[in-house]
Amino acid sequence: FETYQSAVPGFDNVKPYQQIPFQYSAHYESHQKVDHFEFLAQDSLNDYREEFIQNLISDMRQNGDILVYNISFERSRLTELITFFPQYKVELQAIIDRMKDLMIPFKEKWYYTPQMKGSYSIKNVLPALVPSLSYDHLEINNGILASSTFSNIHNVKNNNEVSSIRKNLLEYCKQDTLAMVKILDVLRSV
Repeated sequence: FETYQSAVPGFDNVKPYQQIPFQYSAHYESHQKVDHFEFLAQDSLNDYREEFIQNLISDMRQNGDILVYNISFERSRLTELITFFPQYKVELQAIIDRMKDLMIPFKEKWYYTPQMKGSYSIKNVLPALVPSLSYDHLEINNGILASSTFSNIHNVKNNNEVSSIRKNLLEYCKQDTLAMVKILDVLRSV
């Protein structure tokens, strides 16, 4: 998930500085085939959380584990969504129950290399395990930049620039989940 925050909520049922999910990416692996699913809200001026939820439920309908990186963040966002959209509690709780944290082997130092520079952040684990895959070439290459870019996209008046920003946001989020696919491949080979 990517999220943004606002000191002054732009719509109902939001607290000041609440993390509002606006985007997700998911790679689905089955029979050595990988499919990609994604969602990106239109803007931060309107409440797209229910559309986010509906798309997420649809895309996560497959069986199997859902790997995330930093499960507490993802779980917290889904739990908050259940609070504000209780009609989706069963489906969102089912997603939470299937989640597994890919960060644990690195956080617990079950797998470590000096190239990780003492960090278990995906931004350090990825180049250590998969040097060919990097965030360096991306226009939006970190979560803080993604959040601030999305929360201000409504200020951009040029449609071509908006399209470019949206493309960059999608590429960044996709890179995060592709990184997890590649990191998992490395762990499987150990």
